[in-house]
Amino acid sequence: MYSDDTFFIELCFYSVGFLSLAGVISIFLNFYFSSKVYRFYSVYLAVLIAFVLVVYYKNTGDFPMKTERRRNMNLLVDVLQMASHFLFCAFVYFAMVIEDEKFKKLRVYFRIFLGFTLVYTLAVVAFPKFMSRDFVVFLISRVVIIGLSLVFYIQLMKNLDRVFFRYLFAATSFVFLSGFLALWDSFSTEGHSKYTGFDYLCYGFFLENLCFVGAFVYRYFKVNKEKKEAEQLYETQLYATKYEIQQLTMDNIGKEIHDNIGQKLTLASIYTQQLEHENSSAGTKEAIGNISGILNETLWEMRELTKSLTQNSIAEQLIYDLIEKECERVEKLKIIQAKFLCYNKKLDLETEIKTIIVRIVQEFIQNSIKHSECETISIVMHSNSGKIVLVLTDDGKGFDPERRYTNGMGLKNMEKRVKMLNGTIALESKLSFGTKITITLPIE
Repeated sequence: MYSDDTFFIELCFYSVGFLSLAGVISIFLNFYFSSKVYRFYSVYLAVLIAFVLVVYYKNTGDFPMKTERRRNMNLLVDVLQMASHFLFCAFVYFAMVIEDEKFKKLRVYFRIFLGFTLVYTLAVVAFPKFMSRDFVVFLISRVVIIGLSLVFYIQLMKNLDRVFFRYLFAATSFVFLSGFLALWDSFSTEGHSKYTGFDYLCYGFFLENLCFVGAFVYRYFKVNKEKKEAEQLYETQLYATKYEIQQLTMDNIGKEIHDNIGQKLTLASIYTQQLEHENSSAGTKEAIGNISGILNETLWEMRELTKSLTQNSIAEQLIYDLIEKECERVEKLKIIQAKFLCYNKKLDLETEIKTIIVRIVQEFIQNSIKHSECETISIVMHSNSGKIVLVLTDDGKGFDPERRYTNGMGLKNMEKRVKMLNGTIALESKLSFGTKITITLPIE
């Protein structure tokens, strides 16, 4: 069984070690967040460590009772306790402020605490004999400490709906409890420790620091999460703006093609039809007929292209019809086959969702024609449980998924468009085995 002295020595060493570890964590967070709250906590821990070391030195050194050296050591312990209480409340105050600006209204209490701590410290230095003998001064100091601390404690108690404040509340609760037990032990004739409540204070330090470390860790992950969400929101908004500008540009291009180029092609087609009617030569008539056919085909393709570019046209059609027309346009090129399977041909979606899906399909088709050397493109779409699943496949040469962005911006653009709708995209590709892209989009 340990003696009191052995227990005391081990308690001191464990306390210093644990407080030092908490200090390392707070220093790291100070550099990470660049916030004064962690600086206060670091200084608070340093004062606590100094307090433990002074108590250790006082009780293991040669300081006989009722001597000047003993009184000075007691006063130093008292000042360190006072400073630790102030720094503790300063930390709690600034921790509350960084969580919610409304707690700045407690600044006056913080300044009172600061003023009282400075006055008390100066009084100890200036009048050490008076401060060490007068019990009333000791009692008043403790009442002021408890009173001012309760102000922050009550404010925390009113805001327990926040996880961060729950940690702070638990920590301050342990501090109050350990302080009360230590004070009670100090005045007890048969205290639990011959070191006047020091063990209670150390236990309070352990529990308090565990709570604060928990609060730090929670805030660290919370801030990281908020940072990532903010970055994601910024990217989404940025891409949405780009998309809006792009769509406006496409609308303008579509109108320009329809109004200018379309009119000229229509006029050329009328002229060729007139020439065909006026010429009786079989060879000339046939040549003019061929030219007229090419012009009419070009006009049809131009109109279809215009429809695919303009958002109004997209809004007026079902998603099935839009994708089907894209496949027909590809088939007319007679380069590859485009197959489309839809399990719900009557599916009606918002214009924005339809526009993005059409752009994704166009991007995939262009990528496949340009890079994959495929013969067939397959598009499958079905909807269930509030989501759309779009499966895009080609039988081309495939590629290494780790180098997905080396062949241009196509895949990256698809991923950004999917992200805009809070969807997911899965890519499967293997050299000589084609490419498969599965897109899942939430719908209401």
